[in-house]
Amino acid sequence: MHGNSEILLKAGLLAAVQHDPSLTVSWIHVPSVVIPRNAKHHRAEGDIIPDRSDEYTGNHNGVASTENQRTDMDDREAAFEAVMEADALIIATPIYSHSPAGSLKALQDAILGPFADTSEQHRTHERQKAGDTKVQGVVVDPRAIKPRFAAFIAVAGSRSRFPEQWTLALPSLHQFTYALHCKVVDMFVFPGFAHAGSVLTDSGAMARASKIGSNVASQIGRAFDNANYLGPEEDGSCPYCHLLKFEFQGSEHRIRCITCGACGELETRADGRVRPIWDEDSDVSCLTLRGKWQHMDDIAERLATEREKLPMVAAEMERWKTVDLPVVVLPSQRAIQ
Repeated sequence: MHGNSEILLKAGLLAAVQHDPSLTVSWIHVPSVVIPRNAKHHRAEGDIIPDRSDEYTGNHNGVASTENQRTDMDDREAAFEAVMEADALIIATPIYSHSPAGSLKALQDAILGPFADTSEQHRTHERQKAGDTKVQGVVVDPRAIKPRFAAFIAVAGSRSRFPEQWTLALPSLHQFTYALHCKVVDMFVFPGFAHAGSVLTDSGAMARASKIGSNVASQIGRAFDNANYLGPEEDGSCPYCHLLKFEFQGSEHRIRCITCGACGELETRADGRVRPIWDEDSDVSCLTLRGKWQHMDDIAERLATEREKLPMVAAEMERWKTVDLPVVVLPSQRAIQ
C-alpha cells in the first residue's frame, strides 16, 4: 500500500469531486481483496462453462483435496457490487513485467468477464424496447445498461525513453472494463517512478493524475455515444480503444487492433508516412456491443456443438481424471496427518 499508483489514484478521485462536488468516491485496494481458492462462481448462476471442474479431488501424493475450499472471508460479491454501482471507474496499477499487477487480472477473472453479463442485458433491453414479447418478463439490471466511464493510470519504474517496458499495460487494462461496456475517456502511463512516493517529486505527474479525475467527472451523465475521449492519442490510433497497437492479418495490408480486435488496413500517405485506416462501424471490436454480441453468439454456438460430442468422450474424460502425476506439495495443501 501507499505506492505511486495509489497516490495518483487518490489525486484523480479528489479532482473528480472538485470538478463535481455532487460526486461521491471510494476505492478498493485490489491486492487486499480476498478471493477463495478454487471457489465456484460467487453468484448462484454458476460457471459460464457448464459442468467444469478445475479442482483436485481426493488425495494425490500427500496433497489434500482443494475442491470447493474456501476461506472464512470472500470479498468477491462486495467488490462486484461496488463496481456495478459505480458510474465511473479509475483503475490505477503499477506495471510489472510489461503488464498491470496480476492481482487486478485475478479480480477481473473472479467477478467480471462473462459474470458481469452486461452485453446480454444490453441486448435484452434492446429487444424489450423493440417489443419482443419473448423477453418482456426478463428483469434487466439497470446498473448493467447505464452509461459507465473509465480511465487508466499505469505507473512504470522505467524512464520514458524505455517504452518497451510497458507495451502491454494499457491494452491489458482495457480487458478489465470492456465486459462492462465502459467508455474509456482517458489513460496515461506515468514512467520513471520506481520508489514508493517518488511521484510526489513531480508536480507535472500529479497534475496529470488530477486531470484524469476531472476528465472522467466531466463525462458522467452523458449518453455512452456522446462521451468524448480526452486522453493522449497517436496519429492513426484505433478509434475504439485509442491505442496504436496492431498485428498483420496476413493478406494485403489488412491489420487488426491487438487491444480490441478492430480491423483496418495500412495506407501510405502523400508525405510518405504509413498509417492505419480503420474500418468504420466495426462489428468485431470488443468495445462495441455488436462485437460483444458476435462473441457471445460464437461461444454459445460452440458450447452447443461441443455438448453433443461430449458423451462420446465421457469414458476418456474419466480416464484422464485418474491419471496421477507427481504434484508439487505446497504447505497450504498438505494433507492433515
